[in-house]
Amino acid sequence: MTNDKFDALQTSDMSYQFGSQINPPPHHPVFLVVHSTDKKIRYLNPALENYCGISGIWLSDNVDIYKKIIHPEDYSIYLEHLKSLGQGSGKEEKHISIRLKARGGSWASFCFRDRLYNWNPDGEQLILSQASLSDDFETTETSTQNSISNEYRHLLQSLDEAFCIIEMIYDESGKPVDYLFQEINPAFEKQIDLKDVTGKTMRELIPDHEEHWFQTYGKVALTDEPIRFQYKAGKIDNSWLDLYAFRFGDHNSRRVAVLFHNITDQKLAKEKMELAQIELEKNAKKRQRQLEENTALLQTVFDTTNLAIAVFRTLYDREGEIKDFKYIKVNKVLLEMYSDENPLGKTYLETSTHGFKVGLFDELKEVMKTGKAFDEEIYFNKKGYNNWFRITVRSQGDLLIASLEDITERKLKDQELKETIRFKQELVRTSPETIVILNLKDQNVRYINKDIYPEEGLTKERILGTPIADIIPYIHPRDRERVLEFQRKILKSDDDDIHDIEIRLSLKGNRWEWFSVRGKIFHRRDANWVDEYVLLIRNINQQKETQKALINAEKFSIMGEVARTLAHELRNPITSIGMASEVLEKKLPDSEKEASQKYFRILENSTKTLNDMVSNLLNSSNYNKTVLVRQDLAEIIENILEKASDRIYLAGIEVNKNYKGPYYVLADREKLEIALLNIIVNASEAVVPDEGIISIDINDQDKDILLCISDNGHGLEKEQKERLFDAFYTTKKTGVGVGLNSVKSILEEHDSRIEVCSELNKGTTFRIYFPKVNQGG
Repeated sequence: MTNDKFDALQTSDMSYQFGSQINPPPHHPVFLVVHSTDKKIRYLNPALENYCGISGIWLSDNVDIYKKIIHPEDYSIYLEHLKSLGQGSGKEEKHISIRLKARGGSWASFCFRDRLYNWNPDGEQLILSQASLSDDFETTETSTQNSISNEYRHLLQSLDEAFCIIEMIYDESGKPVDYLFQEINPAFEKQIDLKDVTGKTMRELIPDHEEHWFQTYGKVALTDEPIRFQYKAGKIDNSWLDLYAFRFGDHNSRRVAVLFHNITDQKLAKEKMELAQIELEKNAKKRQRQLEENTALLQTVFDTTNLAIAVFRTLYDREGEIKDFKYIKVNKVLLEMYSDENPLGKTYLETSTHGFKVGLFDELKEVMKTGKAFDEEIYFNKKGYNNWFRITVRSQGDLLIASLEDITERKLKDQELKETIRFKQELVRTSPETIVILNLKDQNVRYINKDIYPEEGLTKERILGTPIADIIPYIHPRDRERVLEFQRKILKSDDDDIHDIEIRLSLKGNRWEWFSVRGKIFHRRDANWVDEYVLLIRNINQQKETQKALINAEKFSIMGEVARTLAHELRNPITSIGMASEVLEKKLPDSEKEASQKYFRILENSTKTLNDMVSNLLNSSNYNKTVLVRQDLAEIIENILEKASDRIYLAGIEVNKNYKGPYYVLADREKLEIALLNIIVNASEAVVPDEGIISIDINDQDKDILLCISDNGHGLEKEQKERLFDAFYTTKKTGVGVGLNSVKSILEEHDSRIEVCSELNKGTTFRIYFPKVNQGG
């Protein structure tokens, strides 16, 4: 479409005339934005201002513009009409005819099309109104359509370019803030991804549309200066548009006609072409730099390398056969080898008779004929040379490039290394320890030289490649934290530091054996990261058993002397108490015997218990190996409480039992009952008679069965608590300090840990942790 036709299209809007009227009705649509609550006009276009003579007055807060321009009979009807817009769905457009007062005082009927304005950044509800003379509205749905002649309408409808007419909307300060689509052609929706836009504003369609569009079209509508530009619509699929915009109508119009087409494909193609051109230029410059750098680098290498390098030109005879090679370039290293003469400019056969003898000349000819590189190690036995050389030859056109490297020292080191590796392999094979390498990157066993304990299934084949996490269950629960700390020490240590630990590993049938583990760093990635560390593992269970037997023998030798002394001193008083009880019972009158009968039974039971304890004490002086079998801890506690029932009854002690069971542990029942009875007896002696409370709790934890024995007795001081398990230490005036020391020894044989919590005048709690065993095994 030519600019002449655009000009004709612009002026066609002015063809609607009213003869020689003093104040003809506006031929532009009347356009308003009204607040729905206070009915204050936020914006109206110049067509209504000029027709009604209210230019600028509508901006005042104290002036009711509607009263000034609407016929008194229509005023309240129109207000009710505006009020009804908020009812129902609130989206439909409503029509109403009202009379407006012209500047000269005459009245004309206008048809208003009103709807809610679905965009407002201030949060206020606005109404968008369009009005045309009633006669115009009866003949067509919109006055805009009437403003374009049929000739140009047909043209616009058939264009491939998109076309639209928009009405600009300004705020009270005159800033363009939105525009209303009044008419589009069929090509509009084909060019951009905006559908069903007629009668809607751009802010309603795309609230965050770029400000550029409103400023550009707003300026065109005010200045009547058309503009042609290309711009990227970021909010419409990043489409590139080629646009021509001009004011549609006379100076009172705020409508803009826009003709445009989508040039995104062309733009992208152009951008790709420009980028490709830039990339080509960039790559060309890069290749040029690389070529220059490589040339300089090659020259530097040629001059500074330790290799002897020579470049030969091939010489042919008349039949085209290779007859020799001429030196055309050599470096300093090669010149030093030819100390007697400079080979440059001479031929290979003239200077290298030794090479000819070992067949090297034939190899050079083969490289030139086949193009296949030659790379071999050759032994020379020539005075001044060190025996072994690596020779590399490659062809390049009719040139040969040869390099010569003295590898004698490396050959000797390789031989030495092979001997060292063989020695280490023999050392590893004959080592009494199992050598294990743990890889921290892959988190597995990377190497193991032999079985750890083949009889129990801990074989090389089973352990190699095992994830580190899968090894943890084989370690005794009491040792796992120590093993983690052992690993942390290794990872923080220097390369020469060695760390040792003794741990227990699981074997069949709930059996554990002791192993000595020594570890150090094997390989580092850098100063802060260890990739691998090595462990030397040795079974020391027999050694531990021997040490334990020696310690027990010494300990029970001492205890035997003490036990025999105590037994001798205790037997007589116990016998006297028993005999006195029998005599006293016989001498009491029959009337008093029945009331005292329970106490005589307690004396009898206690005497028997003391005699049994003396016997046990004598037996304990002879060491019996602890045999651990699966036992119910709750059942053991019940049996102990039965044995201590007389003492508990006489002292008036309340016993609180917080357990149900079963709780399975590995125990030597007889020894464990002695140890736990000792603790309960001590608790009963620590409380005030008739006020004492002993609480017994058993809890099933993740790894242990926890037994807690608590009392509300006198408690212990810090020094007493620290020495509580020492041999021959006691807090009792008449005690000898053997009981709790024996308790600790028995619990150690059960692999159980005991802790003491105590507070003066509040009581003491013994916490004993037993390793848990499976319910079924």
